[in-house]
Amino acid sequence: MLKTILLIVFSFCSNYLILQITFEELDYIRLLADESSNSIIENGTKTCNKYFDENKYSISSNKYENFFMCKFSKKRNRFYIFMLAVEKSGDSSLKEFCIEKIKTNQYISDHMDSKLAFQKKRYLSGFYVENFFNDKVLNFQNDLIKDKLKINNEINDIILKNRKKFTDDNQENNNIVSKEINKLNKIYKKIISNSESDLDKLIKSQLEEIVRYKIFINDIKNFKSYSCNWQPGKGLSPYVKREKFEEFENI
Repeated sequence: MLKTILLIVFSFCSNYLILQITFEELDYIRLLADESSNSIIENGTKTCNKYFDENKYSISSNKYENFFMCKFSKKRNRFYIFMLAVEKSGDSSLKEFCIEKIKTNQYISDHMDSKLAFQKKRYLSGFYVENFFNDKVLNFQNDLIKDKLKINNEINDIILKNRKKFTDDNQENNNIVSKEINKLNKIYKKIISNSESDLDKLIKSQLEEIVRYKIFINDIKNFKSYSCNWQPGKGLSPYVKREKFEEFENI
């Protein structure tokens, strides 16, 4: 049913016209097809925050942990990856200060260069529908032994999570498990072959439109707060504006 609906949507869209479809609209389409489907927005945000939680970054004073955070704004249709407020006490300009901060984080600064747009961003992987399975992202490595172990673990999880659906009909039980295993194998082959589906292209184009980076700065010398804002692929030239961190919480 989901494939049928998506095919109808794609039939009205060609090449990059699909970027007109937002994540909210795509979530709605998927919900119509399957009420139990995971939200792309929720899963993408959760995965992004999990990534930065597991790859903690802190400034030299060790004042902050989990320095990066991720948040989706439905009001602005933006996905923000932002730094919590950092203190600026020197005489350098705000732009210079912001650029220096983001240059120290290569996995973010590389995203600013349009020539590196092809690189996969692990912290954005949760948005790709076919990547998440049983509420988690599968990170296969094209290592047969390790990948087979991950697949076996997933199969065990499938059996555990579907146990309430099982009945005395063993054939039906096998069908339930086989269906999920086939889905898993399809995902595995897709990831290993590095192929890109129409849905992948839609999601990628939407991410290119909505992802933004922010650094919140407390100017100790002037007792004012600012934010530096970047759009991926547009280079290391931020837009600086007066903005308090708490105002961002009201998006």
